[in-house]
Amino acid sequence: MPIVNDEQIKTLLADERITAITVDTNIFDEKGLQLNSPTLQALAALKAKPFSFILSGTVGKEILSHIERSIETALRSAKKEIGQALYAFETDNPTRDDLLNQISGGRTASEVAHQRFEKYVEDTGCDVLDDAPLVDIATLYDDYFGQKPPFGKGKKKSEFPDALALNALERTALAQSICILVVSKDGGWQEFCEQSDRLYLVTGIERALALISDAPMGLRASVQAWLGEEGEGRGEVQACLEHRVENIDFYAYGHPTSGELEAYAWAGSLKGVEWLDGPEIDIIEIVDHDDNDDIRAVVSLPMHLDVRIPVELSFSVWDSVDKEAVGMGGREIEVDRQLGARLTIEIDVSSFGTEDEEVLFRDCTLDLQSYDIDLGEMDVFEPEDYYDEGE
Repeated sequence: MPIVNDEQIKTLLADERITAITVDTNIFDEKGLQLNSPTLQALAALKAKPFSFILSGTVGKEILSHIERSIETALRSAKKEIGQALYAFETDNPTRDDLLNQISGGRTASEVAHQRFEKYVEDTGCDVLDDAPLVDIATLYDDYFGQKPPFGKGKKKSEFPDALALNALERTALAQSICILVVSKDGGWQEFCEQSDRLYLVTGIERALALISDAPMGLRASVQAWLGEEGEGRGEVQACLEHRVENIDFYAYGHPTSGELEAYAWAGSLKGVEWLDGPEIDIIEIVDHDDNDDIRAVVSLPMHLDVRIPVELSFSVWDSVDKEAVGMGGREIEVDRQLGARLTIEIDVSSFGTEDEEVLFRDCTLDLQSYDIDLGEMDVFEPEDYYDEGE
């Protein structure tokens, strides 16, 4: 791969040599398989450009499998939690099956996964390749025995899906006389692209979208000023972030020094934000929505959030005589964590480039849906339970 930096990729994009993008499975996993997230939906904007969104059929099948597995996991968890709640309240009607059917609409995990993926393909105008007819078996076996990327020592048979996907993409690029921007964090994909004249790898989807969107000169400066220490944007965004943090699902677990421990985490609260700027800000989508220099933009940037989470602890020991758990009391603690997440902000810029320019905040989202809190070793008593305050 002769391209090693963003500026060279921008040149290829401007010269219309790179005219398509493809995304690896690990990027969808990184986004929690949320196909309706602003970042993954930003690919839909490419339909209005002479630019294609291509997926390897192998990657498409992997995404489907991962979505189906996540749905099955969610249903198993819901089945357990609903059953416990119905038992606790001694509720006979509705039944657990009634509630689960209401949640699922009577659809199986496979049906839901296919519906979500097919809608995403339609919304984004994605071209899903049929990989197998594009790649001859001899190529795969030659690469396999020659230990060529993505094959290598110690990672053989498990790389066949990646080899099929990458060869299908390269054959497609060759047949269409185009180059493809490849978004992946996989080392094997990077090694393959380094030896290709038509596949150019970028590790972050936000960076790739920013390169393609090619925001108007000066827009980044406007966004940076709006989000700067003296800008009006920080307060509006932080207010939105407070609500987004409350919606993160926190799960706490610990290791009791004796007996058993149950930990329940409540909603977290935002205590502070570490703002990043400069090259960290990616403008991933641009929409010109009238002729009056008004622009709608989607901005993405990494964030460090200082969050406080209340955790309720309940201790117990097992009574081997009565065969039941005996409560040893409990307490509530507050846990502070710094969370890394990516923030996506939707803004309107009115009268762009004029003295009357104004940035208007629309909405923001976090790509963090859940967070596990490891409390470490926990004792049923706190130090002050052992000693008098005067000691």
